[in-house]
Amino acid sequence: MTALVPVITTAGLAAVFNAESDGLAARITHIAIGDNARNPSKNEFGLVNERRRVSIADGQRVSPHQIHLTGVVDGDGPEFWVHEVGFFLEDGTLLAVWSDSQPLAYISNAVPLLLAFDLRLDALPAESVTVEGTGANLSLAAWGEQYTANAAAIVENMARQVNLLYRVHELEKRA
Repeated sequence: MTALVPVITTAGLAAVFNAESDGLAARITHIAIGDNARNPSKNEFGLVNERRRVSIADGQRVSPHQIHLTGVVDGDGPEFWVHEVGFFLEDGTLLAVWSDSQPLAYISNAVPLLLAFDLRLDALPAESVTVEGTGANLSLAAWGEQYTANAAAIVENMARQVNLLYRVHELEKRA
């Protein structure tokens, strides 16, 4: 999991304040990824070279200024090193953008990539942004718990098999 501190765009800031004046919170619905490394600007409206865009699968508030987001990049499409990430609101506004010369990940058609971001929004009013996900639970903790439970069951089954084989071996020696 990577903690990103993106640049909040002017358009994103305006959308958040418009939502707050209506008594609502702005909702992040999509993550866009691209391959252009640069110093992001608050005047951006989209990524410089967006290659893929995915719906937020799941999200939750970690603190008043931090949101945990997950999504999955899979299927056919361009393969590339991720150098830019954009977070989009439900109306299509680019809320925040991150970019760096060091790649964040590699997108390959052969392997689905689970995106998990802790997005810090320190420049925005507390709890002014929420997440609109698809409802898929892609929490790394949930996956870890399920993996651990499956591994424990497999090990337990293997131990029973070894005990059975030992008993059979002992009975054969007595016979």
